[in-house]
Amino acid sequence: MPELPDVETLARMLRRRTLGRRIHRVRILSPATIRSPAPRAFARLMRGRRIARVGRRGKYLLIDLDGALTLIVHLRMTGDLAIAPAGAPLHPHTRVLFALGGEELRFVDQRRFGHMDLLPAARVHHLSGLRRLGEEPLARGFTLTRFRPLLRGRRGMLKSLLLRQDVVAGIGNLYADEILFQARLRPARPVESLRPPDVARLHGAIRAVLRRATDGLARSGRPAATLLDARGRGGACPRCGRALAAARVAGRGTYYCRACQR
Repeated sequence: MPELPDVETLARMLRRRTLGRRIHRVRILSPATIRSPAPRAFARLMRGRRIARVGRRGKYLLIDLDGALTLIVHLRMTGDLAIAPAGAPLHPHTRVLFALGGEELRFVDQRRFGHMDLLPAARVHHLSGLRRLGEEPLARGFTLTRFRPLLRGRRGMLKSLLLRQDVVAGIGNLYADEILFQARLRPARPVESLRPPDVARLHGAIRAVLRRATDGLARSGRPAATLLDARGRGGACPRCGRALAAARVAGRGTYYCRACQR
């Protein structure tokens, strides 16, 4: 499932390749991908619009169009956007095409869980999924001072906390494990047991892991991380060399090092 680094990398690519370009036509191959408005109205409203800005909020892509409209794209499990020459063979799981004049922006989604909404820009943050999102971990304002109160009074496991989009937006299963590995904290450790040095390490790891992963994807198409390469049964801790432990934490497959993480 795409997480914050994947979506941020995609947003950067779209800024380079699509800003200022006009959408000449929209072809919808899978109407279920369009949540609002109805597919015909969606295609009609987008036709002729220019792409003015590409942003990200959590795992959502926000594409601002002239005329004060915003296209909101949630990739969910298998969604992706790619640029292809107009008329090039379609990927079998292509759901929506946006003709840009000589090229097409194509939404591909094997599992069909991804979706799109086209809303007036003033109403974007009233969309339920966006309205509930928590802090942006790569924003300048996401300081340790701002992070500490998010943990105050909370109970439960650390990994569960990291996966809550209403606390910190954009973190999924893979990067939650990586963050906890870098912070030397066990995924099932109770949030209420954290001491001030633990909180500081966790905050630093959130920012460092997500920034490094985003930069790595932008450069090489591969996330820059350590535990990610070792995940899986039989994998060894990249820090101490001992076998990684596997468990179900917060209902998700989880890997960690019993020796390095406390």
